Amino acid sequence: MDNPVLNLNQLNALRQLNPINGVGVLKKLILIYLKSAPAFLSQIEDAIQDKDSLMLRRAAHTLKSSTANIGAETLADICQKLEDFGDNNQVDEAAKLLAKFQHEFLQVTVALEKLLVEYDAQK
Repeated sequence: MDNPVLNLNQLNALRQLNPINGVGVLKKLILIYLKSAPAFLSQIEDAIQDKDSLMLRRAAHTLKSSTANIGAETLADICQKLEDFGDNNQVDEAAKLLAKFQHEFLQVTVALEKLLVEYDAQK
């Protein structure tokens, strides 16, 4: 069985950190991710196209951290692999992972947008 796109336990744990306004904090975190993550997706795509292992490593590392924070474990794992490929100057190997990365990124984005709608409906 495939892993879920988002680990809701991770998000619920973040929500519990602030019982009074946990949903508000979570919504802010999700909105920041949805606003900033596409830039890192573009940087990773550009790095692979330009065979720039340093940019690949940096962009994948940054995206990995924020992706793990929102509970997107599969995407974070892919980012880790891309970061490793950048570390090892294996941009051609990273290119083989690009379609899977883009697909998972889209799944995460859709799941997060759906969560925002659900949170808004809870008001």
